Amino acid sequence: APAPPRPVRRPRVEPEPVLEQPLFKVAVVLSSRASAYTDVSEALTGLLKDVEVYDLGDRSLSPRDAFAAIHSSNAAAVVAVGLRAAVYARDYAEVPAVFTQVFNDAENRLIGDTVRGVAAIPPLAAQLDAWLKVNPGLKGVGAIVGSGHERLLLEASDAAAGRGLAFQHRVASSDRETLYLFTRMMPNIDGFWLFPDNRVLSAGVLGEIFENASRHGVQIAIFNDSLLSLGASLSTTTDKRDIARTVVDVLRQIQSNGVETVPEYSPLHEVHVRLNDSAEEKLRLASDKSAGGEP
Repeated sequence: APAPPRPVRRPRVEPEPVLEQPLFKVAVVLSSRASAYTDVSEALTGLLKDVEVYDLGDRSLSPRDAFAAIHSSNAAAVVAVGLRAAVYARDYAEVPAVFTQVFNDAENRLIGDTVRGVAAIPPLAAQLDAWLKVNPGLKGVGAIVGSGHERLLLEASDAAAGRGLAFQHRVASSDRETLYLFTRMMPNIDGFWLFPDNRVLSAGVLGEIFENASRHGVQIAIFNDSLLSLGASLSTTTDKRDIARTVVDVLRQIQSNGVETVPEYSPLHEVHVRLNDSAEEKLRLASDKSAGGEP
């Protein structure tokens, strides 16, 4: 009997590569030349091919004139970095705008039909994970902010609940009220989120909060490394590259599907953690002990 025909091998056909559509022209508007803004701008210009940067701290051009120049440049979107830039983008931009590095966005009613936002602080769940490494016995966390932070408080509540922690918060209208509420809250918490709401904080009140927290054994987590010297247990800050990537993701969504399909607010994904010296030593000793090493 003749041998059965051998199967013919067909050459493998590689799928056509999916080419990402080039991003439209973008105008980046800075509130000033502060490093918190220029660092983000530099990260953005590293990701965007067709981009122009405008600095509202340059007094040779008024904000209105700056946005007139943006419109003449045929930019299809604006990225506003900092509160001042975001407010002017809300008022003057004739194309979709994305703001970042703004904590009190709700008070200024920045989100609108064509305006979207990117978080100003790292994800709270990641910060809590870092905090629990330093203090596995953490049981209850508190926070005090000004008005307009319902989204933030929901994120904090969800992050705490997901880790078995109690969470309580209060809303203050002044720095002195913050201090009063913190004093009342202290007996019921062993950790405190010190959010960067400058409407309800002052240098004097910060000093009193840290002094009272130290006296009563309440750890404080902050979002600014410079406050570690006051006695905070840990600081978590954003990564400029993470901010830039998140902004570009939002811009691509706007280009592909229109701004109306984009969520009002996009979270960040990465976090930089710094511990104060005593907390870092405590974590090192705990790590040595768990590994069977000598302190």
